[in-house]
Amino acid sequence: MRKIVFAALLLSAVAAYAGEPSNEITTENVIAQMNAHRAEHGLPPLQADERLMKAAADRMKHMEDEAYWSHTSPDGVTPFVWVRLRNYDFKAAGENLATGFETARLLVTSWMESPGHRANILSAMYEDCGIAIIDGAVDGPSSGKSIVVLFAKKQPEFQLPVLVRKRD
Repeated sequence: MRKIVFAALLLSAVAAYAGEPSNEITTENVIAQMNAHRAEHGLPPLQADERLMKAAADRMKHMEDEAYWSHTSPDGVTPFVWVRLRNYDFKAAGENLATGFETARLLVTSWMESPGHRANILSAMYEDCGIAIIDGAVDGPSSGKSIVVLFAKKQPEFQLPVLVRKRD
């Protein structure tokens, strides 16, 4: 009887933790979780960029339409095509993908345990991000959510040098 009561309490606690608003997989919560890790490493926070948000949504839709889950499409299209199509002229860009996750904390913690995903989250090269989230998987029904994060840093705007003329 004690085991049943303990199991019920444990399941109740897990359900409550997973359901707390700050732990839902939302754009805001994923950015907050990533920024908490960046702050621990003295890095400035990532900022949501509308162009990157649209690029991430385009990227997710392409993967859904083509039924693949990879950093490169079967026909060789990279995620950065979507960034360029949304007129974000980038100096550096990266991508994190994840599928089957139920909570923002577990998602970002898992990324932090993966060298490549961790490097993107903690890269000083990135200052902006865009996120797309869907229920299930791109290739059909599945539990959890699928997430695309595009990281980038804008290309510095070209400025013409100021010419100073000497007068005689």
